[in-house]
Amino acid sequence: MREQFPKTSWTLLAKAREQGDQGARAREDFAQRYYRPVRQFILLIVRDAEQAQELAQEFFTRLSGPGGLLERARPEKGPFREYLRESLRNMARDFYRRNRTQALQTHPDQASAGGWDVIDLPGYPAAEAAFHHEWVKVTLAEALTRVRGLCLKRNQQVHLALFEARYLSEAERAPSWEELGARYSMEQKTARERADTVARHFRLVLRRMLRNEITPPDRSGRRRPQVTEAAIDEEIKALLSPLKD
Repeated sequence: MREQFPKTSWTLLAKAREQGDQGARAREDFAQRYYRPVRQFILLIVRDAEQAQELAQEFFTRLSGPGGLLERARPEKGPFREYLRESLRNMARDFYRRNRTQALQTHPDQASAGGWDVIDLPGYPAAEAAFHHEWVKVTLAEALTRVRGLCLKRNQQVHLALFEARYLSEAERAPSWEELGARYSMEQKTARERADTVARHFRLVLRRMLRNEITPPDRSGRRRPQVTEAAIDEEIKALLSPLKD
């Protein structure tokens, strides 16, 4: 559990502003982390897969360019994901102001409100929900990858197999503990305990990732330590609550 976890978004952002190989690697990491959420947001706006891909690439180019979003972002403005979503809303408005005909064809409901040149939209709920869902999937997939590596190091492959069979099964009905125990020649209580061990790994990994995600650097560039467990609980709540809709 002491392995190096990903940098916070804000720390990664500071690295991405640098010139040279280190800055280039940070920008690649940054784009990889947020590409799917960004593309999904744009897709819900333009409703064309090819155009969404082009605009997502344009967004990340603008993100790291001179005077771009990476330079203007500041931790005191709030969580980075919120800043990124606001930047996406602005990009969507700018795109449709430049392409008014397409805007009114794709979103005819905006014509009566004065069009994209003057309307001030509070947000795009469907696109923002899509952004959040993709960010959640990326985050949970990264956590699961780290848990699998941890189980491999600890020789807990059977623990992991039980966890995945019970909790990650895509079957209509997950196997019972009795069935899983029989599959691995153990009592159902033992099967459950081993799967629960991996579940604990997952919770710890996810909490560590989210702690790093919500901790901005201080002025010296070091990470601030005062992130409470309650703050992480709130981040988990924000992470999962939209998925209940």
